[in-house]
Amino acid sequence: MIGSLGFAGLANAAVGVYSDAVDPNSAVAAGNLANATAATTLAINEAGLGNILVVPYFTTQGTNATLLNITNTDAANGKAVKVRFRGASNSDDIFDFTLMLSPGDVWAAKISQGADGRSQIETADKTCTLPSIVATQKNSFPTGRLNSALTAEQKANETREGYIEILNMADVPKAVQTNQVVASGVTTNPLYTAIKHVGGVAPCTSAALSPLLTAATNYVAAAADTSAATIQGKGMAFPTGKLMANWTIIDTVKTATFSGAATAVAAGSGTAINA
Repeated sequence: MIGSLGFAGLANAAVGVYSDAVDPNSAVAAGNLANATAATTLAINEAGLGNILVVPYFTTQGTNATLLNITNTDAANGKAVKVRFRGASNSDDIFDFTLMLSPGDVWAAKISQGADGRSQIETADKTCTLPSIVATQKNSFPTGRLNSALTAEQKANETREGYIEILNMADVPKAVQTNQVVASGVTTNPLYTAIKHVGGVAPCTSAALSPLLTAATNYVAAAADTSAATIQGKGMAFPTGKLMANWTIIDTVKTATFSGAATAVAAGSGTAINA
């Protein structure tokens, strides 16, 4: 479901789409998602940009490792992105996190097999994540969601191949929004400041990120409602897509590689799509 705010305990299918007459990266659109209209269609976008991306296969079986790059091509807005790894045999959720991309951000990671046989993810990237994925630290995939009847070895095997879902849950505009319109005085959004890279490093300020871990009461706030209980109060707005991703599978012994672009599904309205 597009706009599923998994980290905030709320799901909503509201998606913003800009009309052909409005450049989403222009001064007119920047920080003002009132220029977007509700999406009515979903379609594969051969150009590779979309609200939903699907990496068809990842593997850490044998001597294989998988490299993943996710790009926010939106030059105006940050993105709250759910990244979810699903197992090959039963589509189990074997690892997921929220990625907070700043405008124009590219996030990169490596998925490999750890000493315990489970997949593990590592990155040197400084982009914010919830929960935090510490740069240079190897984060093993948990097995608590898998069938309890499986042995430890079988559970580890379940984490070693599958596919990846990437969903734009919400945008993070530079200016504070009320009812998806820039607030009076054009106050800078604290969440945007927290995820925006400075000198190649996002501050990831706890005070701005921690409210995302509690449930929100409403996706579309009342005209003047920016309380902490609303999504707008947390610094977010309708998702407008413009994500792309690429993957590479490498046999680290034979040095054979396979690569491709993620399948992109873009939300649309009329002739306009999020691309």
